Amino acid sequence: MERIPIGVQALDESLKGGLPRGSISMVLGPPGSGKSILGRLYLYQGLLEPRPAILVSTSESMETVRNTIESFSWRISAFDKLLFLDCYSWQSGEKASRYSANISSLTDVSIGLTSIIDDFKLQKDQRIRLVVDSFTDLIKYGGSDAAMKFIDSLRIRLRHSQITSLIMLEAGVHDERVVTAIEYSTDGTIRMKFSEEGRYMMISRMTATPLDLRWIPFSIG
Repeated sequence: MERIPIGVQALDESLKGGLPRGSISMVLGPPGSGKSILGRLYLYQGLLEPRPAILVSTSESMETVRNTIESFSWRISAFDKLLFLDCYSWQSGEKASRYSANISSLTDVSIGLTSIIDDFKLQKDQRIRLVVDSFTDLIKYGGSDAAMKFIDSLRIRLRHSQITSLIMLEAGVHDERVVTAIEYSTDGTIRMKFSEEGRYMMISRMTATPLDLRWIPFSIG
């Protein structure tokens, strides 16, 4: 099975080279555990190859994303090619990006994502990467039932297009039944936590991957 590396060496080693191509994985952790930065790093690795990378952002504008990236020693010019679905600016009534969606209507989000894939003629052999940051906001504004239907339809579309994806979910916010349902609809779970000693991650499940269940210390720079 072809693997798509995330960009954190210890994590990729634990995954036997990276995420299975075409898979969709949930990244679960509390605020401040590093989920968003991990997602940016994952997209950055694809942009450097260069490969298409899509960010569905519900909590930050593109300008804020760029400002965050500038605090790391990453090649900021690589993000000029990032395909950005703005699901944040609708709250202020503004359309700040060519592609935008109102997340109170998850159909609107699906249409926006489909438009990016179609307009840029993205193909299976391009090893496309996708991050949804965050799925918590999709549940908050669209409702849990609609969000589950959305992820089921998204999974079918992403597998067909061989898009390898990470969706971010806040820990401790949702009913455990919702988290379990999301796990059922995804191919893997990466758990994250942090303490005074630092940040840690663990792959608790991943399709077609034998796992070493342990907390891995990490830093992103």
